[in-house]
Amino acid sequence: MSFTPVQKVNAYEIIVGQIEQAISDGTYGAGDRLPSERALMTDFGVSRATVREAMRVLQATGVIESRPGDPRGPVITAFSPRVLEKSMAKLAQLDSVSRVELLQFRLLLEGHASLLAATERTDEELAEIARRGEDIADLADQPDVRFGERVNRFHQAIRRASHNQMLEICGNVVGGVMAEMIDRRLTSETDRSSRVRTSARDARALVAAIRDGRAQEAAAISTGNIYRYYADDLSSEETRRLATMMQSYGAQM
Repeated sequence: MSFTPVQKVNAYEIIVGQIEQAISDGTYGAGDRLPSERALMTDFGVSRATVREAMRVLQATGVIESRPGDPRGPVITAFSPRVLEKSMAKLAQLDSVSRVELLQFRLLLEGHASLLAATERTDEELAEIARRGEDIADLADQPDVRFGERVNRFHQAIRRASHNQMLEICGNVVGGVMAEMIDRRLTSETDRSSRVRTSARDARALVAAIRDGRAQEAAAISTGNIYRYYADDLSSEETRRLATMMQSYGAQM
């Protein structure tokens, strides 16, 4: 038989794991306090340094909130989407995540967000989407404003109108990364002007589809615009990998 090498586990990691498990099983909830530092040292049978390292990790990941000098134990925090966003942002920025993978994920997010927004949006959310869409058209007279940032805000408004928190969280992460790619894609002032006009036209068409509840058409317009923005720069392999997704949304390539 073959054996699996033993993984070395630090004491603070065991503490982190036990506290996270206690939160998962309901022993501790948002707003509850963990025992004091001294009590944790006694409970776990470890040094002050080990307890502090465990608390540092838990605070960095948003599990607890601790104030220096507070003799009481750290407070368990309510889950915040920002914690997930920060972790995903790090992953998206790694070199191991390719451009085509980011594009595939963005097509998935924006396509479904647009589809849902067409059926779930409120009148107030529609007005915000329309306003953000017109902000893109205004870029023609604002050469110093980042194009990618305006486009991202437009899609953020659509994701909010989808009423799906996971789409919004994931989209905010990918949208931020893609905003930089969008700006790098602009090669000249002429190129910028052309892309502003195309994006403004597509944005108005997308707003109309969402307004009228044409969900499938909204998804096709959204994904089609994203694909065409990068189409000239894609390799044949990247195009192949995106083609199936485009077809599933009924988008033109």
